[in-house]
Order: sequence, then C-alpha cells, then structure tokens
Amino acid sequence: MKSNKMGFENLKLSSKMHLLIIISSVVIAIGLSVGIICQFVANGFFNYNDDYANYKSVTVDYEDIDFSGSGKEPREVIDEICAKSFEKNGVSYYLLTQGNTTTGGKIVYKFAYSADSKNIDAAVAEINAEIEREVEGAGGIQFSYASSHVNDAILGNGLSLSRAAIAVATVIAVHFIYFAIRYRLTMALAAVLADVHNLALYIALVALCRIPVGSAIATFAVLTVLFTVIGTCFTFERMRKNLKSDEYKKLSAFELSDRSANETLLINVTMPACLAALSLILFVVLSISSLSPFVILAPVFCSLIAFIVCAYGTAIFVPSVYPRFKQIGDNVKAKSKAKTLQK
Repeated sequence: MKSNKMGFENLKLSSKMHLLIIISSVVIAIGLSVGIICQFVANGFFNYNDDYANYKSVTVDYEDIDFSGSGKEPREVIDEICAKSFEKNGVSYYLLTQGNTTTGGKIVYKFAYSADSKNIDAAVAEINAEIEREVEGAGGIQFSYASSHVNDAILGNGLSLSRAAIAVATVIAVHFIYFAIRYRLTMALAAVLADVHNLALYIALVALCRIPVGSAIATFAVLTVLFTVIGTCFTFERMRKNLKSDEYKKLSAFELSDRSANETLLINVTMPACLAALSLILFVVLSISSLSPFVILAPVFCSLIAFIVCAYGTAIFVPSVYPRFKQIGDNVKAKSKAKTLQK
C-alpha cells in the first residue's frame, strides 16, 4: 500500500505531543468548568431544550362554568386571576400552554428554575382563594384549583444517560481487550486513551457551545467512541504492518508513528468529513420538510462536534502520544530482560 503524502512526516506529530496535550487539556478543562458552573446557575451542565429543561410551573385545572355570572369564558377569568396573583407576588412566567379537558380546561404556566418557590406558592394560594370565591359566586362546587410543581428533568428519566454510559464502557473494554490480543499492550493503552480523550473533548465542546440539545447528546457520545475505535483500528493496523517491514524496523517509535499517521491520515479524516457533510445535507433536507430548522438543530450540531473530535483525536492526537507508550513499554522490556540475564 502506498503512503498518502499529506505532510505528517514533516510535521512530526510525535514532537508536538506536549503542545497537543496542552490544547486538549485546556479545551476540556474550560468546557467542563463552564458546564459545572451552568449546572448551578443556568439551565444545567448542557443547555437542554424545553423537553429536558429544569423549570417550575403552576397548573390550573378549571371547570367549564360561568364564574360569578360574568359571562366571560372560564379561561379568560382564570388567566386574569393568575396574572394579578403573579404580578402581586413578583413572579413572571416565560411560557403558557393551555388545552381543553372533558369537563373544562387546563392552563400551565412555566417559570425559570431560579424563580422563588415561596412567591410561586403564595401566588398559588391566592389563585385558589380567588377561584373559590368565583365558584361560590356562580353557585357551583369547587372543582377548579391551582397547583405548583418543580420539574427536575433527567434525560429519559436517566435511561438515556445510563444506557449510553453502559454502552461506552462496554465498547472501551472490548476495544482494550481486542487491541491487547491482536496488537500490543502499549497500543491497547493508547487506544483507550484515545477513547477517553475524544469522549471528554466531545462532552466539553457540547457544554461549552451552549446550543440547546436533548437526548442526542447520549447517542453521539456513543458514536464518538465507536468512530474512535474504527479510526484507531486503521492507525494501529498500519503500524502493525509497518513493524514487519525491514524498512520500518530500523525506525524509532517516533518515526514509525509519524509515518504510519501520514499513511492513515486520508482515511481518518475522510470518514468523519463525509459523515459531517451528510449531517449538513440532512439538516437542509429535514429543515425544509419540518419547516423548522430548530427541530433537528441539536442532533446535527452534536454530530458535527462528534465527527470533528474523531478526526482530530484519531488522525492527530493519538499518533502524537503513542510513541511515549511504546517507549515506556520498550524500557520495561529492557529492564525485565536485563534482570533475567543477571539471574
């Protein structure tokens, strides 16, 4: 197989190890820091969309009666009562949803998670008292009431995250065992480092960019690790074949890594690039069909981050750190062999 002369031999990635480690560490540290801070002061570690956001709410279930004989629609009366109570207690909602039931209707007011619960509860108490007076004025029975709720959202009740974590752990474990058997222990350790590095970088970038996302986070976290496995297979298979060549046997671990990275650069960059391009095409097509690009913005954004991370991690980061693993392994073997000869 002919090598793809893409310039990595001149770049000497192995000599850039410290720089690349610093870059990755800084990005990961900043992303995780932003996520942790936002967990306490904003919408969560990730910027979840409305389906997964933390919020507080007030739900008003009402009967279809003529409150106090005003002649107004029940929904109008309830809304007026709630608006006055919320304003009096210094709370304001950011979203109102309403619908009909078999006996009347329901209105849901959503508040920011940071809204004062005491003020909301005070407003609810006033709303119920006012509704009771309105019902008595209409000569009806009290079936209408307001209640407050706190929504601490977890993606898929925790199933999305827990299943993704199990899948990622399984893939990494199988990745390590396979590489340790087929290749070398040093390659297995480098491959696992690539998995952890790419996953951490993906999580940090999604948290840092603050784009509204949902359960797509978990899906593409697993895909990030899977594509990392595929990329490392290309890289280390090339190294394995090169080690059998007389030409490459004379090279140091650093030179071998640089040349192997050069030969696998095209496939390790092209595969994620094609998938990223496919994501953009799907974004355009689905935006037209759904008439709203925001519906599929989250999965497309997560896919782009995942594919960029995989291209960087497998084509650039791994070849730069592997020589150190091999050097450590060779030193351990040399010491072990020296001790054996002394005995």
